[in-house]
Amino acid sequence: MTLDAKEKPVPLDYRMCSYDGCRLSFRGPIVSLTDPYIAVLGGTEVFGRFVQQPFPELMQEWTGQSVANFGVAQAGLSLFSEEPWLLDAGSRADITVLQILGAQNMSNRLYSVHSRRNDRFLSVSPALREMYPDVDFTEINFTGHLLETLADDEAMFASLVKELKWAWVQRMRRVIKMLQGDVMLLWMSDRSPDEDGASREACEPLFVDREMLNALSGDVAGTVEILTDTNPNKLNEMLIGDGEIDAALCMPGPQDHMRAAEAIAVAVAKIKSADPKDFQIRA
Repeated sequence: MTLDAKEKPVPLDYRMCSYDGCRLSFRGPIVSLTDPYIAVLGGTEVFGRFVQQPFPELMQEWTGQSVANFGVAQAGLSLFSEEPWLLDAGSRADITVLQILGAQNMSNRLYSVHSRRNDRFLSVSPALREMYPDVDFTEINFTGHLLETLADDEAMFASLVKELKWAWVQRMRRVIKMLQGDVMLLWMSDRSPDEDGASREACEPLFVDREMLNALSGDVAGTVEILTDTNPNKLNEMLIGDGEIDAALCMPGPQDHMRAAEAIAVAVAKIKSADPKDFQIRA
């Protein structure tokens, strides 16, 4: 859809599908989990919102192997640490690609989130109430609103961020361990992990930085980093409905998905050829 298009936009058919034994729905096409496959676990970027062919589907052309897209819109790390079916499906894959998601959308020692829609704030711990005695948490429904409210107290917010970053590393280690096989991390963002991820203006994955990724380097086969395009012209290649331009600007475009598919395919080939692990590919 072009920005000056007059015609009514055609909704994108995501070909939603489900797998036996799983309560979640995923973007199709469905993949046989009895044959060898690559699993891709992640959030809205992996799901491929606004693009006809997300990178897991494009990867099949590069690798010649089935690729299961287990991206879930609005998912955070809690979903992938607490959903047994997904962990089992990832464990049975030849290789699992795990998208690096923000540290805010997961349950932790300060607050809890919805089990599937991890951007939804559910409850607050006594510790967080003590940190912010004047905040009315009953008026807060989403983690974004929660953090926006709490960020006004810079000193206390710094303590909260420190806790979230620690919890993220521990949760990631747990997920990687439960996936059992070769796990490849995917950074897909319009900022580098070398940039500050803790500011209020930072892009997703929120709060995650290079130091946190380095803490996981001994647990994974390697990392692929995709810096996504911020040029508004990418919208001309995306399928966008009414009122969705702002949301689409934050999402990878078709060219980003093509670069991701190629870079991940190269990384998969390195793992299968028994090249030295702990690689880093940037595209």
